[in-house]
Amino acid sequence: MKHNLLASLIKVVAVVALLVSSVAATAATGSYKAQVAIDGNAIVDIANYKGSVVVRGDDVDTVTIQAWITIDERYARTDPQKAGRLIAQIKRTLPITSDGRRVSVNEVSKHTHKRFATIDYEILVPSGSAVTVHSALGDVLVSGVAGEVNATSDKGDVTVAELQNRKKARTRS
Repeated sequence: MKHNLLASLIKVVAVVALLVSSVAATAATGSYKAQVAIDGNAIVDIANYKGSVVVRGDDVDTVTIQAWITIDERYARTDPQKAGRLIAQIKRTLPITSDGRRVSVNEVSKHTHKRFATIDYEILVPSGSAVTVHSALGDVLVSGVAGEVNATSDKGDVTVAELQNRKKARTRS
C-alpha cells in the first residue's frame, strides 16, 4: 500500500513539474510583426546577434518583418514575470528603421537582451531588393531575391537559393 501511494505521489509530482516547466516555457516566448511600405525595390540591412534570419523575395510592395523572441529557459524558469517583461521591452525597442526605400533591422543593444534573448526573424521583401544580412550566432537563409545579396554568419549556416544577381555568402563557424 505504501509503495503504491509513493508511486502515485511521484507521478503527481512529475506531472506538476512538467506543467510548471511548460508554463515557464510558454511565458518565455513572444512575437512581433511590422510591415513597412517602400518606394520600389528595397535596400534591406539586417544585423542579428543571436537567432536565425530568413529573407524571402516575392512579388510584394512592402517589407514584412516577423520576429519570434525566446528567452533563455533557465532565466524564464527562475522568474517568469521578469522574462515576460523582458520580452515586452524587446518588442517595444526592436531597432527597426525605414526611410522610404531603406529598411534596417539592427541588433538589440542591451547586454541583457543579447545574453538572455534569441530573436528569429522571417522577412519578406520585394524580389528586386538588395539584401545585406548578418547573424553573429545563428543561421541565415536568403532566397528569391534578384538584387545584390551579402549574407554572413559568424557561427551558423548560410544558405542562398534562387538568386538572380551577385551574391556573397560567408560563415566563420
